[in-house]
Amino acid sequence: MKRPHTLREYQVILPWSNTKRLQFKMAYRLLIVVGAVLGHAACGGSATTIPTTASVVSSPTTWRGLIIAEENRCAPYNSNDYNYSQSVEDDIIVQLGDIYSPYTGECFASKSETDIEHMLARSEAHDSGLCAADAATRSQFSNDLDNLTLASPSLNRYQKVAKDAADWLPINNQCWFAATIIEVRRKYSLTIDRREADALDQVLATCATVVLNRSTCSGE
Repeated sequence: MKRPHTLREYQVILPWSNTKRLQFKMAYRLLIVVGAVLGHAACGGSATTIPTTASVVSSPTTWRGLIIAEENRCAPYNSNDYNYSQSVEDDIIVQLGDIYSPYTGECFASKSETDIEHMLARSEAHDSGLCAADAATRSQFSNDLDNLTLASPSLNRYQKVAKDAADWLPINNQCWFAATIIEVRRKYSLTIDRREADALDQVLATCATVVLNRSTCSGE
């Protein structure tokens, strides 16, 4: 049986341009590799997988429409980058229907007894993606009524502080709180870490509704 031509013999036989010759070299070498793989398998060796881009790059893990990822402070956090107007407290009271904290059900005589509370803390949002956002997006987040409520100063400053749902949950309205955290993260395309996702799953598994249970503060 006549032996096959070598690569050098093909180069002599076929008077191609340099581009064609390079393309032929690449195809020839690929055939050699494939032949070696098939020969190895035919001789009883284990099949060898040729990696592709699709097999190397894996898709991110998602949960309820959010990407699961560890917190990442891609830029230094400065609370001045997340300023909000104190006048937004009036809008929060209108939204709640009275002056009280959904976290405890506690009613207050006036708004001077309360703190404006970011349910998803500003620093937490920063480490979940807003560190890469522009100033307008950070300001929008800081003043977003979807993420604002009222709390007593002691609870806001010394208990919840900037903790996420893996480390702190309110006594009341846990289902509403959990649903709000998820919706706010979705709204700003923020990530969530696995610990918090698991904690929120445990809360939501017990929920018949995620509607806010409002307090009645008559006489206050």
